[in-house]
Amino acid sequence: MARQRQDCTELAGRNGWQVVATFVDNDVSAYSGKPRLQYAALMQAVAAGGVDVIVAWDPDRLHRSPAELEDFIAAVERAGVGVVTVQAGQWDLSTASGKLVARMLGSIARHESDHKSERVRRSLEQNATAGRSHGRIAYGWRREPGPDGTVREVIVPEQAAVIRRIADGLLAGESLRSITAGLNAEGVPSPMGKPWHKQMVRALVLRERNAGLRVHRGQVVGDGAWEAILDRGQWEQLRAVLSDPARKTGVGTAAKHLLSGIARCGVCGATLRVAHNRRVPSYRCSEHGCVIRRRQDLDELVTAVVVQRLARPDAAGLFTTGDTPDRRAALAEAEQLRARLDHAADQYAEGSIDGRQLERITARLRPQLAQAEKRMRTVDSAPLLDGLAGAPDVGAVWDQLPLSRRRAVVALLLDMRVHRTRQGARTFDPAAVELIWRQA
Repeated sequence: MARQRQDCTELAGRNGWQVVATFVDNDVSAYSGKPRLQYAALMQAVAAGGVDVIVAWDPDRLHRSPAELEDFIAAVERAGVGVVTVQAGQWDLSTASGKLVARMLGSIARHESDHKSERVRRSLEQNATAGRSHGRIAYGWRREPGPDGTVREVIVPEQAAVIRRIADGLLAGESLRSITAGLNAEGVPSPMGKPWHKQMVRALVLRERNAGLRVHRGQVVGDGAWEAILDRGQWEQLRAVLSDPARKTGVGTAAKHLLSGIARCGVCGATLRVAHNRRVPSYRCSEHGCVIRRRQDLDELVTAVVVQRLARPDAAGLFTTGDTPDRRAALAEAEQLRARLDHAADQYAEGSIDGRQLERITARLRPQLAQAEKRMRTVDSAPLLDGLAGAPDVGAVWDQLPLSRRRAVVALLLDMRVHRTRQGARTFDPAAVELIWRQA
C-alpha cells in the first residue's frame, strides 16, 4: 500500500495537481463485496464537488464489480471528474469508447478474480483430500519440516495435555464450569491468550481434528495427516455427552447441591430445588411445594446408599457400558463408509471420476455415515465410575470427588422420588424416599 500510494502521489506531482485527500481501504478487496468505507467516502467527496481528478494505482484497485463500475461511471460523468491510473493511464469516461475500455478492463479484472478463486478452491479441496490442513496452526500441534522436505504437524505435549485433561474430566462427570474455573485458577494459557470460558473449552474439546479427522466445508472428508490427540471412541463419547440433547447426563450442570434437579416429587413429578424452610436449607417441590425435606437428611441418605452399593465386590461389573454389539457394528459400518468416501476422493483426484460423480457418491454416503455415527454415540458409564466402583475405601474417594461428578454418578445410578409423610411428622422418615436403581 505504501508503494502504491507513493506512485500515485508522484503521478499527481508530475501533472501539477494538489493532493487534497487520500482514501485507502487496506486489506479490503474490491472483489470481495464487503463494504469499503474509504471508497464510499471518496464517492461522497465526488458528489460534493470537492474532487477534480481521481488518481488510482490500477483500475482494479477501484473496482472488480461491473455493477459498481456502472455506478462509478455515472457519478464521475455527472461531476465532470477525471480518472487517471498509474498502470493504465487516463480513463476518459465522458466518451463511449472510454467507457467501453473501462468496462472491458473491469470484465477482465473480474475474470482474473474468479479464476484465482477457482484455483484457490481447488487447492483447498486437494489439501482436504490428502488430509492436509491449511491456515494457521491449530492449538495442540506445531509445524516442523519433515525428513522428506515437506511440512508436518506434530503434537505439542503441553497443549495436548490440556485437551486430554478436559476430555477426561468431562467423561468423569466434571462440569464445564468447574473445568474452566480450574484452568483459570492454575493460570493455564488458553489458545487466545485470554482467560478460559465455558464455550471455548467446549469448542476446543469437540474439534474433529482432535480425533485425527479432516474437515472441509463443515464435513468430515477423511483422516487428517497428523497424529490424533484423542482416541476416536473417546471423542465420540464427548460428542454424546456434550452434543446430543437426547443423551444429556447432567455432567454439565452448575447446581450447587447434590440432589437439586435430580430428585423428584412423588406427588406431581416435579424436580426438587433447594429452598429455606424456617431458615433450614431444604429440598422442596419446585412446582407446587408438595413435599419438603431437610437437605442434609436427603444428602446423607443418598450418599450412604450409593457408597454402600459401590463398595460391594460386584460393583465394578454392575453397570453396562457403551461397548455393546450394536455400537461395535455401527463403528464398523462407519469405518467402511469412510473408506468408500476416501476411495471416491482418490478416484476424483486421479481423474477416474468427474466432479458430478463424486458429488453423487458423497450425497448417497454422507447420510448413511451420519446415521452410523449417531448409533455410535452411546454414553459410556465407565468413566464416571472409574476409581470409584469397588474401591477399597469408596467413602473416602467419594468425599474427594467434585460435586459435579457426584451429581452425575447419582443421576446415572438412581431414580429418586420423595413422597409425603404423615402430617405433623417431625423426624426424617427414610421409608418415604423411593430409590430405584437405573441399571443393574
